[in-house]
Amino acid sequence: MTTSAQKVTVAPFLWRLIRYRPGLYLLNIVAWITISLSELLPGLLAKAFFDALSGAAPFGLNVWTIVALVGVAAIFYVMAIFCGGLVDIRHRFSMSALLRHNLLSGLLKRPGTNALPGAVAR
Repeated sequence: MTTSAQKVTVAPFLWRLIRYRPGLYLLNIVAWITISLSELLPGLLAKAFFDALSGAAPFGLNVWTIVALVGVAAIFYVMAIFCGGLVDIRHRFSMSALLRHNLLSGLLKRPGTNALPGAVAR
């Protein structure tokens, strides 16, 4: 006796998760892109610092301006991580709550003995 297994793809399920809270999903993407790109700032400021020491500073920046920008970049990075964490926590918990709700409601719609096809205690 052979049964044909249905091919289940992940893409439609992910698309439905995105459509559940599209604004929160987009905000989460923007937050983590901002965090990733803000990690580039120290390198760019280090380049500008050494350019200022050699006298070829862009935009007429001096050393102390660049040092101040390093401090601003550090504060921006910490705030980006904090805000990104808040958004990510909300995103993860709302998606996991949706999945748990759907799984439990699917189980409760089945008849009593057929709710779980296998042994539960294994």
